[in-house]
Parts: sequence; structure tokens; C-alpha cells
Amino acid sequence: MALPPLVEPTGPLSPTETARLSQVRSLPQLRLPPIDDVGHRRLAAARVLVLGTTGLSAPAVRSLAAAGVGTIGLADVGPLDVDALVLATTTILTLSPDTAVTAHDEDLTAESAARILGGYDLVLDGSDLTPQPFLVGDTCATLGLPLVWGSVARGNAELSVFWSSPPRRSGQRSTRLRDFFGTDASAPVAAADPGVLGALRGQAGAFLAAEAIRLITGTGEPLIGRVLTIDAESGRFDAAQLPVAQPVAAGARPESGEAASAHGAASAPASASATATATATAVSAPTSATATATEE
Repeated sequence: MALPPLVEPTGPLSPTETARLSQVRSLPQLRLPPIDDVGHRRLAAARVLVLGTTGLSAPAVRSLAAAGVGTIGLADVGPLDVDALVLATTTILTLSPDTAVTAHDEDLTAESAARILGGYDLVLDGSDLTPQPFLVGDTCATLGLPLVWGSVARGNAELSVFWSSPPRRSGQRSTRLRDFFGTDASAPVAAADPGVLGALRGQAGAFLAAEAIRLITGTGEPLIGRVLTIDAESGRFDAAQLPVAQPVAAGARPESGEAASAHGAASAPASASATATATATAVSAPTSATATATEE
């Protein structure tokens, strides 16, 4: 079921963007058939934060820029890779000169996460970094932001969309990253395998961008409540339902139960509190330096 568009459309597109889209529409392989002019204006008004500049995030950034997303933020759990950041920025502005690129050069922490993430319409996490596996998921849940998430390990990729407060009457239930990994912040999460097939990263990253575009424009059926698995060795795709998280009564001692995990994480106790969540009251627009292409 398609959801209402996440982003309100901007005014008329700039001459630069109009010319770019006219060129894109002349190339069948680059067309976005379900998206009309209003949809492109929604993309132009959208603000997407991408975590990571390599791995799944690199192809996702390219696809977002090609679609005409108006603002793309770049951040990471650790320090940004300067070389990868320069490459990402160059790629974005080459594909979409009107896109504003915001580089957040501070680490995401419990103190900074809400402030940084709160300046965006949605977050796309293809970083595969796990020093604090729940920081981004918990912050998005607190702020009510959709989290488009993906991970690769060896020959498999797993993708999903987590949204703690989807629109009413959308038919979508609340989902969080903890529904997938469990709730124990100390639970082991496997690091990205350096031997991951490059083509799989490209494929999965493009899927992540497609999920973000669906949410922004209100087209298609997003992966909320489902996990898409790509098996590169067999060429198979499978979408399974996320388990329904069991609520814990206020004051009750949580019982341990099994939780689905992309990496086979052990069962973890349910918890109503987020151990790594920054408070939503700290939200403000991004304050980092912005590189924006100006119209010629």
C-alpha cells in the first residue's frame, strides 16, 4: 500500500533542473515512470541524510542525486572519510547541480544525533558501521523520522524501512530497528565483511534510494514492516514480515524473547527505553557547512 507523500512539493523547478529532467526523460533507462511533475517538485524539496559515503551509501547517493533530491546530507557514526566525501560531493553536483550538499563533520553521538537528524525528512543508513548499533535507530524512532536501512554480509544483503509513527490510516504499523535486531544495545552485531561482492553493494544501495524516493513521492509500496533479502549467490529475492514487537507494561520487568536479526543476534530483553537515544527537544536545523551549486 502506497503512503501519503512524505514531502510537500516546492514551487516551480529551476531552469537548470527543468533542463536536466528534460534530458533524463529522453533516456528510457533513467526515467522514473510513476513520478509526475509534482513528484519531481517533492524530490526537489526533500532533505535526505545519508550515513556513510562508501559501501551501500555510495550508490544510494548517486541514485538520490540522479532523482533530483534537493538536499543531501552526509554524516557518519565516526569521522567522515575526506576522500570519499569529496568524491560523493562531486558526484552529486555533477548529476544534479541544484542539489545542496551538507557535510556534517562531527561524529554522531547521543548528544548530537537528534540535532543533526532532526533537520531532515528521512535518514538513509547504508554505513554498515556498528560502534553504536541503535543510536540512529533510536533517534529516528524518537523524532518520528523514517529510517531506510540496509546491510550486507558476504553474499547477502538485507533492507528495510523503519518508521515509529507512519501516517494514520496508512495501514502501516509502527516499526523500529530494535524490532529487527532486538533491544539489547550490547548484543553482538557482525561488522561488514570486506569480501562483499561490489555488485551486491551497488544493487542494494540502489534499492535503498528507491525506498527513499517512494516515501518522498508517495508512490509504490515501501518496505515498512518487511525485510527484503537479496541472495547474490542464488540470485533470489525474498521479503519477509518483521515480527511484531511485544509491548512491555509500565513498571513490569521485561521478559527475554526471540528477535529477528540479519546476523543471527541472540534473543534480547524487550525494553521501553532507548539506551542511545538523544532527546527530541534538541532538534534544530543542521549547522554544518553547506556546499550548494548555484544557478548559472
